[in-house]
Amino acid sequence: MYKFDYKSRIRRYQSSLKEEGVDYAIHISAGNVRYLTGFWGYATRAEYSEPGRLTCVVVPQNGTPLLVVPKIERSFADAATKGLSVEIEHHVEWTTKDEEKDPWKLVRSFITRTGGSKNSCLSIERSHLTERAIQPIEDAFDGFSLVTGSGVLERHRDIKDEVELRLLKGCGELAAGMFNVELEAIKQGGCRECDVAMAGWRHNVLTCAECIESMTDNDLYVDSPIGMSAQLLTSGPRLSRAHGTASTRVIEPTDLVAIDLCRVPFLLGYRIGFGRVIAQRPLKSTEQDINATVKKSYELGVSMLRPGTDVSEIDAAVRNVLQKGGLGDYIMHRCGRTTGIESEIRMQEGVHRKLEADMVLSFEPSVYMDGFQSRIESTFRVTPDGPELLTPIPEQMIIA
Repeated sequence: MYKFDYKSRIRRYQSSLKEEGVDYAIHISAGNVRYLTGFWGYATRAEYSEPGRLTCVVVPQNGTPLLVVPKIERSFADAATKGLSVEIEHHVEWTTKDEEKDPWKLVRSFITRTGGSKNSCLSIERSHLTERAIQPIEDAFDGFSLVTGSGVLERHRDIKDEVELRLLKGCGELAAGMFNVELEAIKQGGCRECDVAMAGWRHNVLTCAECIESMTDNDLYVDSPIGMSAQLLTSGPRLSRAHGTASTRVIEPTDLVAIDLCRVPFLLGYRIGFGRVIAQRPLKSTEQDINATVKKSYELGVSMLRPGTDVSEIDAAVRNVLQKGGLGDYIMHRCGRTTGIESEIRMQEGVHRKLEADMVLSFEPSVYMDGFQSRIESTFRVTPDGPELLTPIPEQMIIA
């Protein structure tokens, strides 16, 4: 069974707040709200960081947290947090004497009635918020000590527990299953890119539904088997589009096809990254050289996926191989990120975080050009003995 221990997550986080001297932590980012309470709703939409439809969780150093949601999400919040000791308050989008319009008044009232005062230290996710979202917080807590959150909760999220590791391994198997379904659709011929993506999507939804029904309590029907993102899939002349969603283009028999399951394997709210390029024709000599260089960068990077390695060093090493191979102009993005509820640590220049055991990351050195793409994206668990592959498909260009 997949059952998340939200109570232990909250207790652990409260211990961290005590060590830091923070009396109340206010979290608005959808990933953090979900990690602590199990609730998400539409909270990934930008407007849910702003007062009109604000969603946030307020965690005191001691005691019961408060979850604030717009009224439209109240029923979902009640169901998602069943069995968890958390207060829930909702706000409305109109003026009424019986319900609060200003969500920050609800937060301030909670803080004052649980012993907080202007001497209390409040942490907020300043780096996640726009000025439009920050200003109402500063207005509501004028005179309070507002500090920027230290990121300790995000660091808790980085290290996966036993349930998360099992779930992410399941996501890897789901991605492999989706890929094989889509590969078979391509081999059949005559499909549009969107037809191929739909075949994989159907497999994804049915597999996720089976998991929800067999591996969760599912008594209140909180979890949906339907993911939240369109699949990236390009072919032929569209291969230069790193973020090209599946179109109505008919895949030709001699096309290369890039399948990218960046956010589609969505099992109980957890995501991984996975991608392969399928070749339906022999590669030209120049393409073979490009592919060999990308494979070399991939193998070097994978060898560095061990506890203690700085993620920026991995990105630099990968880019160095690609640049020395004359491919620098065709690099479109960083080499990867850690994964889970959301993309978490960016593996890129300037991000100096060291890998730790039981992090899960997506690794994807890639180049994109007109009519050709070379990329291998896999998800790994970091272990003291080296990276464990969670996406069981050969780590190479796939020959159809």
